[in-house]
Amino acid sequence: MSHDSSLREPPELLASSCFLLARIGAESTRRFTRALADHGLRISHYGVLMTLASEGRLSQTALGARIGMDPRNLVGVLDFLGQQGLVNRDNDTSDRRRHGVRLTSRGTGMLAKLRRVGAALEREMLSPLDESEVMNLHRLLMKLLVGVED
Repeated sequence: MSHDSSLREPPELLASSCFLLARIGAESTRRFTRALADHGLRISHYGVLMTLASEGRLSQTALGARIGMDPRNLVGVLDFLGQQGLVNRDNDTSDRRRHGVRLTSRGTGMLAKLRRVGAALEREMLSPLDESEVMNLHRLLMKLLVGVED
């Protein structure tokens, strides 16, 4: 496989699919982090908002499990999002020790903005690919994700 001569990485690294995944993932994370920071948010905040929009009201425990976040870290994230008016926490009526979390209308509005930001970033990152290649890449990434989740 030939490599673009404008790339600065050594050919041996460019021959490694794992290196390429890590390199592109790091660049995607850098760009997305910067875009979220423009809205005063972090990737962990985005994960909470997207999950609540998709799943509806969840217990803090279920939310942490869905996004893979330690409960001790989740509390700080939820405190911040609550202070911003993006989520609301309430007591579970069946167990007062448990708390439910839901997206507020302000959170829904913010998420709509963030979805547009994410879509623009995705278009930018994937612009070297045609539509068929984008679909193929997505299919392969999903296959890899299922494989690493096993």
